[in-house]
Amino acid sequence: MVQKIAFVTGASSGIGRATTILLAQNEFYVFAVARRKHQLEEIRSENIETIQLDVMDEAAIHDVVKHIMATKGRIDVLVNNAGYGQLGAVECVSMEAAHHQFEVNVFGYAMCMQAVLPHMRAQRSGCIINLSSILGRFSLPGFGWYAASKHAVEALSEALRGEVKALGIDVVVIAPGLIKTEFVTKEFELLKTVDHPSAYQKVIGGLHQLLSHEPQCPGPEIIAHAVLKAASTSIRPVRHALPWDSKAAVISRWILGGRFFAWILRKKMGI
Repeated sequence: MVQKIAFVTGASSGIGRATTILLAQNEFYVFAVARRKHQLEEIRSENIETIQLDVMDEAAIHDVVKHIMATKGRIDVLVNNAGYGQLGAVECVSMEAAHHQFEVNVFGYAMCMQAVLPHMRAQRSGCIINLSSILGRFSLPGFGWYAASKHAVEALSEALRGEVKALGIDVVVIAPGLIKTEFVTKEFELLKTVDHPSAYQKVIGGLHQLLSHEPQCPGPEIIAHAVLKAASTSIRPVRHALPWDSKAAVISRWILGGRFFAWILRKKMGI
């Protein structure tokens, strides 16, 4: 059996780290990349090669892909995971911060896809797995810029899926809900950098209330297993939302309609 080759971004922590480890335990050779080199080194192993990389550096992305091809000769799976969440009211998040959110969450994904696709086309096989969010299908007060970036990921993924399906390449979207990682902690750190007038204090309080359940949520392993299944099966899902309450939220939005669903969410946030 030929060992499958995976390229995982944002591999130093959370979902990316869990995914890298699980893939390596299941007969994948993983090129794990992230900005934080010291955390990457903690997971280096016989089947995990770690490389420091900022997904905003297009030239560096192409260098990593060239290295993968030079050493392994193929790329079977790209897991686009590197990203972060910029919280704050749409009015108050600076344009600089909004641009950075899209640079990392959208254009970082796009540059990685553009780098691997020529090789996947040449081998007429491959799987691109884009980590989105349940907020890729609807949005919440205070999540505007983050949700907008994930909506963009969903749109790019859907378009690309149609473009490359006949070339032997699959595109899968995995949409996590609230997962117990350091993601929420980082979100709140960024929220502190945004200056909100008093009119938005209920929205900010609602964010804290909504995200306070994070410690009781499933860990990143649940998403890692979904990635492994998508990467390993011959009939891959188009879009997979999880855990179960995230799937239920997407279905509820469709059943209840936008107006009533938005009212329920505002009540839940206390705004």
